[in-house]
Amino acid sequence: MKFFLFLFLLILMIPNSVFGLEIMWVKNVQLKGILFYNGSTQTVHPEDGVVISVKGKASKQVELEIKTRGDVYLTPGARIANLKPKNRIITLNKYGEGDFYVGFLLLGETDVSGQHKKSIKYNVNYVD
Repeated sequence: MKFFLFLFLLILMIPNSVFGLEIMWVKNVQLKGILFYNGSTQTVHPEDGVVISVKGKASKQVELEIKTRGDVYLTPGARIANLKPKNRIITLNKYGEGDFYVGFLLLGETDVSGQHKKSIKYNVNYVD
């Protein structure tokens, strides 16, 4: 009886550990030679922006949710706005891998004081 109970519990735990959704790596954008002044803008297209690579169940749909609170500054004088992925929902390939491409808009502001760096939080979940 104990063997069957152990086997049943093992079967219940395997799918979550084997097919759990995980973030493999995050590639940050390379911003070189950008000069900001008050009112300047620089668009970073999703293909040139941040890449979030995920791995999970093959052929499943995955959703990326980005959460920001208030203004997010890259450095004093450079604000990040319109932080959006190219596709909010992607389908993983036959190996269970996929990439989200995130673009944004950089705005130059000279009237910035104090510490404005805030973390950008994101969640990656399967679509039911």
